[in-house]
Amino acid sequence: MSQAPETTRATPPDPDEAPGPRRRPLMTALTLLAVLALGAVLGIAVTHDPSGSSREAPAPAPAPAAPAAPKGMNDQLRPDSAAALDPANRSDTEAAVKNDWPMIANDEFDGTSLNRDLWSPYTGETTGGVGRHKAENLSVGDGKLTLTSRGKTSAGLAWREGQQYGRWEVRAKTNKGSGYGDVILLWPDAEDWPEGGEINFMEVPKGDRTETHVIVHYGEDNSQVGKTITGDFTQWHNYATEWTPDHVAGFIDGKEVFRSTDRDVVPPRPMHLAMQQDIGPYGDDWIPALDERSPETLDFQIDWVRIYGLQ
Repeated sequence: MSQAPETTRATPPDPDEAPGPRRRPLMTALTLLAVLALGAVLGIAVTHDPSGSSREAPAPAPAPAAPAAPKGMNDQLRPDSAAALDPANRSDTEAAVKNDWPMIANDEFDGTSLNRDLWSPYTGETTGGVGRHKAENLSVGDGKLTLTSRGKTSAGLAWREGQQYGRWEVRAKTNKGSGYGDVILLWPDAEDWPEGGEINFMEVPKGDRTETHVIVHYGEDNSQVGKTITGDFTQWHNYATEWTPDHVAGFIDGKEVFRSTDRDVVPPRPMHLAMQQDIGPYGDDWIPALDERSPETLDFQIDWVRIYGLQ
């Protein structure tokens, strides 16, 4: 067996306000639109007349339409490929145990407060800018981390130390509630999405919690590849991803549910783990808007987080 490359590690920046993953303003397109709009408002300009007097120039011809903005996070695509979990074969087996992955870091949430040496809570806007993350919506107790959404405030947090390549596994449980989406992902340390990649290895956008998705974002136009898995995700499950120089894979309860060996899909630089609860509306037929079906509060629970290197 050839030896896998040595795991490299990097520490992401620690700003006063940690950004919420999966949200990037399309500033280039918006700036262009603003310039074009300004030209249309001015309409006329003063030019010099050789006779010595000033005259008004005719209004310019209408400017061409601005080019379409590149795909952004609100262009979330539903994977074409789908599969179902078999309840009769449900297992609590971890991918790490089945595949003998060497653990290099973990958090079992056995204390009574969040370990700030390991985690950086979000304090910025939620994905799509609908609401805001607040650190006060994070709590640790009874051996679990709980992210709680309350109306238009939510919670999210990022593992402070990033690395290039490895495996991540998280035991998590969602609860039913329309208008909120639970996500576990890897996000680029360099904050250069989408070129830096994104691996969502648990994404549950619908209120009935009967679907989760593994989705990899890549390339400058936010290309996406992934798989939809149906099942009951209000139960505890183990979600894992494996990221190597030649593939990205996703697992649920120790079973591989997704794999891509396309080198263009593999993220090019160090990434770190992040977990969050998003607030709708977000995307086309993704997370619906808050409405009368939405609970006043909604929890997203994490039993443990374990990070593994490559052999």
